[in-house]
Amino acid sequence: MQEPFQNMVLRQERLSDQVKHHLKQAILDGKFKPGSKLPPEDQIAGIFSVSKVTAREALREMETEGLIEKRRGSHGGSFVAQPGSEKMEQAINNFYRFGGLTPEELVEFRQILEPALVALAAERRTEEDLKAIKANIEEVEEAIRQGRQNQPKAIEFHRLIANACHNRLISAVMDALAQVFLEILSRIPMTLEDARGDQEYNKKFYEYLFHGQKEEARELMEAHFRTLAEIIDRCNKERDCKA
Repeated sequence: MQEPFQNMVLRQERLSDQVKHHLKQAILDGKFKPGSKLPPEDQIAGIFSVSKVTAREALREMETEGLIEKRRGSHGGSFVAQPGSEKMEQAINNFYRFGGLTPEELVEFRQILEPALVALAAERRTEEDLKAIKANIEEVEEAIRQGRQNQPKAIEFHRLIANACHNRLISAVMDALAQVFLEILSRIPMTLEDARGDQEYNKKFYEYLFHGQKEEARELMEAHFRTLAEIIDRCNKERDCKA
């Protein structure tokens, strides 16, 4: 198991950081693929001539960074993590919960980001994308007819637009933002009339995407977020009045 780490020299810094650096480099060099198992910590300790405690600390830090995942059981160990949006989602969620990120700040960020995304989606969307977006609109429409909101599906609409850009990073960022924004919306007393207004926007988005009208889609997204900002401001004022 020493072969991936041959000719590596430890630098003058914290030993666990050096071990982590070399393990990360081995992953970046393709010596360990996503899903593959790293050597156990006692072997890592022997390879780098460090203690098991140092090897364990290096692996722990890599797990914290989302580079590896620990599995228990007879076939357990440290495995190279599959790329995904989960860690990005966790970071943004922690920023919201513990870092004081406000709904207004998240809306402002999305207001900058999503007009560009919907314009790109108007260029790149496929027939499958349009089918998924139309199905989403119909599902939300049915919920409104029954007198209820379907916020998860309403948020998913924006994920579908991101997916229609056919850029994996865009999809990963939007997956993370969508989950956090869904939590934010669960704390905002939006009305059924708000949901109807949002649905009207979505129907227009579909038409612009269908016809490839990128500038119209961009302008509509800007208007959509102005409306959303007004709704959040209204809900904040109502909450203040009740306090």
